[in-house]
Amino acid sequence: MIQPATEDMIPQLKSLWQICFDDTAAGTDFVFDNLLRPEHILVQTDETTEPIAMLCWQPLTFSTQGAAFDGAYIFGVGTSPRHRGKGVSTALLEKAEEILRGQGVRLSCLVPASQSLFGFYSQRGYATQFYYKLLSVGADQIPTAQGGRVVPAALEDFEERRSKAFGGSLLGAWNKGYLRYTGAECRFWGGEVLRFTCGDGRDGYAACYLDGKGGILVKEVLLPRGDEENLDSFLAALHGRYVAQSYNLRLPTDFALPDKWQTQTLPFAMTKWYYKEDTQAANIGSASWFAFGLDS
Repeated sequence: MIQPATEDMIPQLKSLWQICFDDTAAGTDFVFDNLLRPEHILVQTDETTEPIAMLCWQPLTFSTQGAAFDGAYIFGVGTSPRHRGKGVSTALLEKAEEILRGQGVRLSCLVPASQSLFGFYSQRGYATQFYYKLLSVGADQIPTAQGGRVVPAALEDFEERRSKAFGGSLLGAWNKGYLRYTGAECRFWGGEVLRFTCGDGRDGYAACYLDGKGGILVKEVLLPRGDEENLDSFLAALHGRYVAQSYNLRLPTDFALPDKWQTQTLPFAMTKWYYKEDTQAANIGSASWFAFGLDS
């Protein structure tokens, strides 16, 4: 039976989360204690009422220059190993869509945890909507530019700047509460949110995570566009803080880079629009932006 989660299920759901996503006990506790709520979790139970699969979601507004749409970010879709291959996750997705439509949600978004899952979700009505440029920089490639500095910051303080900078096309416009959670997640995994100030006084931010391999993953960075020196000075300041072996930056697909930097464009998140007229009204451009997915 598929049903909303209840508080008394949380210990079992934590165990299921660890099994499905190979998470640590501390990491699982962090997500459940700081983000997940029973009313945003669907559970498939067996005949003994033990949870065998789960699906989680978070409310999320998607905005464009001319419209905004109530949406949902779906994540944490997992089934216990002995119940896989039986259509359980498909049933959970269908039930979630029924609930979300009833709540007035116009579209849902998810981040496939592996490349193979893009095909799985496409068969269930999802299409790849969000891409990013991956810029990989080794320690020996760090520019010697000067004039920039980085200091710890609060990501939620940049909510308005973020929406303005990335809102030219379709944007997953997280609210301050989720941005606050993202900052806490950065710190939990050994990273931080940084404010970057250019030599000319303009500033931006970067959400930095340790990648577990001696490198830094920057899931989102906001820099003044069209200025090579700003990127160079940001990288120099970042390296001065971390002295890491490598730096991987996720950038919008329309982020202009000089020829000296080689990038690859990768698929990231998928959407399922529930109403065809919304896709026409959205006026979606080619540089749609989504960040801070929990499956990424």
